[in-house]
Amino acid sequence: MATLGLIGSGNSGTTLARLAVDGGLDVVLSNSRAPQTLSDLVTQLGPRARASTPPQAAAAGDWVVVTIPVGSIEAVPRDPLVGRTVIDTGNYFAPCDGSIPELETRELTDSELLQRHLPEAHVVKAFKDDWYSRDQPAAPASAAEIGVALAAARR
Repeated sequence: MATLGLIGSGNSGTTLARLAVDGGLDVVLSNSRAPQTLSDLVTQLGPRARASTPPQAAAAGDWVVVTIPVGSIEAVPRDPLVGRTVIDTGNYFAPCDGSIPELETRELTDSELLQRHLPEAHVVKAFKDDWYSRDQPAAPASAAEIGVALAAARR
């Protein structure tokens, strides 16, 4: 079965993990702290989910999603993403991310900033804005639907 690697397990990452597990995919979650801080979420998600470090999640994923604050891009591991397509959910918001001059002047987009950090990967933008629902559980998607969406991002 295919595996979704998540670098970041906040609102977007958690929603993607739930959708992927509900659709029959395996999920490897990571965050900026440590794998054990994700134990409650992994328990909720069930046997298809496991926690790891960001480099391990990047290496394990057939698809890798970076879903962290834009101001934390420097923490994204480079080596396991060489030659890979990386799906970016970043949404720059200066009060949370800190002021990033290239984004403030619109010299770069947040995905271009991630691409600059990962020069040997192919970065694509997905899920722009707060697309997840905090109040309602996401509707289950089939593995095929998730696979089609993620495969389209690989192009």
